[in-house]
Amino acid sequence: MAAIPLAFAVHQAIEGMVWSAVEHSAVALTSGSLPAIFKFFATIFWPVFVPFAVFMAEEDADRKRILAVLMGIGGLVSLAYLVQLLNSDVSAGVAGHSIQYTSQIKAGASLPVWMLSGAQGGSDWILVPYAAATIGSLACSSLLPVRLFAVVVAISLVTLMVLNRTTLVSVWCFFAASGSLMIVPAIHAARFKYALASQRNAAPSRVSS
Repeated sequence: MAAIPLAFAVHQAIEGMVWSAVEHSAVALTSGSLPAIFKFFATIFWPVFVPFAVFMAEEDADRKRILAVLMGIGGLVSLAYLVQLLNSDVSAGVAGHSIQYTSQIKAGASLPVWMLSGAQGGSDWILVPYAAATIGSLACSSLLPVRLFAVVVAISLVTLMVLNRTTLVSVWCFFAASGSLMIVPAIHAARFKYALASQRNAAPSRVSS
């Protein structure tokens, strides 16, 4: 779980390089590895890593069972996005003051409609299981700062869905990256809880000795 803010830092650094590539492009558009790597983090990495990280940090058995289900959902979401990414050419361009990522299905590739996004002639239904795997797993944590992080991510998603879906991927990841700093007090709380439990377990030994 402590690696979540670090992974977000890498993710945002990649988008910084995307911005630089766009600014130096004569057509204000860039394609290639950088936009694809950003999309990999946004659509494939997070649905698997977030529920896994929360699962590994969780001690409550009931919560771990729920998180195991969410990991399965996240795995299916990541698999669908992986197939889409492998069959698409990803480009990035400026839209307003944000980056808009566009995926164009490669020539000769054929994907079912349910696997296409709204921009590709499909729908964005996959956001539902995506949110369940990511936001749902954060909300399932027994650590209060992590649950508050889930609230921040959920509010930012709903707000962007209403105001501007065009740059949702970029802006939502930015808000999530900023909110991930709430993981820091969660780690400190977990360490304090562990140290306190260790002291309590050691107390009977000292008394008996």
